[in-house]
Amino acid sequence: MRFTEFLSPDDPMLLAWARFRGALAMGPTRVPAPLRPARAADPVSGLWRLLATNNRELGRSFLLYRRIESAQAHVTQLQSDPDALTIEHVPGPTSGSRGWVVLASGSPVMTCSRWYGSLSTGAVAAAGALAALRTAVITDVPDRSDSSGRFRRRTALDANAAP
Repeated sequence: MRFTEFLSPDDPMLLAWARFRGALAMGPTRVPAPLRPARAADPVSGLWRLLATNNRELGRSFLLYRRIESAQAHVTQLQSDPDALTIEHVPGPTSGSRGWVVLASGSPVMTCSRWYGSLSTGAVAAAGALAALRTAVITDVPDRSDSSGRFRRRTALDANAAP
C-alpha cells in the first residue's frame, strides 16, 4: 500500500481523484463529496492506494489525509476488524458501468479505482481488494505528484542523492 502525496490543491491527479470520488459518493450511500478539495494554508494532502504486486491499483482511500501517519493509523484501524467492512456496489456514469465502495460503520473508506463493465467484474474486484486490504502494508515513503500530476517515485536513493 502506498501513500500518494499532493503538494498543491490544484494538482491534476488530486482533482481527477475528487471527480471520481464524487461520482462514487452519489451512489446508494448518498455521501456528499466536494468535487474540489478545500484550499488550506497547508496545501499538502494525500491518499492511500492499495496496489497489487504488479503495481496495479486495486483500490484507494475515500478520504484525504494531511499526513502519512494519519493514513497508516486509519489503515491499521480498518485492518483490526476486517469483518466489519462491507462492499456496496454503485452505478457508474454510463449505462452498464459499475463501481464499488467499501464501508466501515456505514461510512465509505475505500473505493474502486476505475469503472467496471459489469456488476460481476466489479464484485470480483471488490472482493479481491477487500481481501488484499486485510494484509496490506503501507509504505513509509510517499509518492509525490509533481506539477504535471504525474507521480514521482521517491526512494532511499533519491533521499541520499546530491543536490
